[in-house]
Amino acid sequence: MKKFLAIMLAAVMVLALAGAVMAEEAPAQDGDAVEFTWNGNKEVWAILPTTGVPGLLVHADSMGYEMEKEGWIYATKDAQGQPASQVEFVEQAIAAGNVGALMIAAMDIDLLEGACAEAREAGIAVTMLGVAPAYPVAGFIATAYDLTGQYAVYTAQDWIEKRTAEGGEIPTNEDGKYEVAVDYYTGIIDGIYRSNAIFGTIEESDNLVAVSATQSYGNSSFDTAYSNAQATLSANPNCRVFICYEPDNAMGIAAACQEYGEINGIDMADFCVIPCYSQDDTFMEMVGEVAEDHSANAIKGYASFGGVGTEEQDAAFHEVDKYANDLTYSATGGKLAAILLGVCGSENYEWDYNTPYYDDITAWNVYGFELLWKLGDVDTAEQYRVDEFLY
Repeated sequence: MKKFLAIMLAAVMVLALAGAVMAEEAPAQDGDAVEFTWNGNKEVWAILPTTGVPGLLVHADSMGYEMEKEGWIYATKDAQGQPASQVEFVEQAIAAGNVGALMIAAMDIDLLEGACAEAREAGIAVTMLGVAPAYPVAGFIATAYDLTGQYAVYTAQDWIEKRTAEGGEIPTNEDGKYEVAVDYYTGIIDGIYRSNAIFGTIEESDNLVAVSATQSYGNSSFDTAYSNAQATLSANPNCRVFICYEPDNAMGIAAACQEYGEINGIDMADFCVIPCYSQDDTFMEMVGEVAEDHSANAIKGYASFGGVGTEEQDAAFHEVDKYANDLTYSATGGKLAAILLGVCGSENYEWDYNTPYYDDITAWNVYGFELLWKLGDVDTAEQYRVDEFLY
């Protein structure tokens, strides 16, 4: 199954970089060169909004795995959804005196600015995931989250068109619009961008209407999403389309759809669940199943970002005991390691300080629909990059 998943993901994602990423392959940050001298300490912390989301943790673990091969000690820190806690962890790393690098999946980049400046002065390299700070850091991997939200809606629209054309029974409301339930998240700025794009793209469409808005991302995502979807289906029996934040949410919603369909005699081929991210092994197994049989489950596609590694990288990752039961190796995690190791004097990596990288955005559904955005392409969802949740 892992071989199948690796092949399938490779078919729909362009692998941006893997393993040893060279700095010249990434666009340089505008502005003057920034002086940085690494303090020589080989402990790296991954400061995360939560460690309860596998699709986020795997990036950190893949980074940690690559840095451990270079003799580093890797640890995760859970901010438990509190932006201020991320600042506190940076301050603790400075005070500890044994930390040489930080990876932050930043919740509030402005709040972190002062602490990151202090970390730089202390010789601690900082990289960030999913955001583009205006101040200097070792590097960052930014994602156009707004596009992942918009692409998820486009993927669902294409599914509706193809499914109804072949005789699928997708009910509409009295205005002739297809009902969509949205499970969103606004706990980080990128989540606001994505959520704005989901709701905004639905609102702009001619044939969609949002009938439900729930949040389940974080710890117990599956169970919360399952309960939310049950309530949504009970209140909106014509709803067949769900757009959600990430794979855990999608799988919980799919379980509720399966139960609802069995009770009410509805073919799973007439349900559509689309998350805005795809890196989860169990989720991709379900994608593989439904690609062969549209009645296998309710998931019908996804939007996503970043890349996966090769089969060889994944096999080596899983040979390490602590990662044996982890998710598929993340090339995005490998890029994070490349940034930190490159500015911390590794003989095997090179990276120019304050150099960013922007992830590809992809989308796919069971009818072969595909979208690809690469750095330099027009961001068609840019109007939704507003720091305030609009809906």
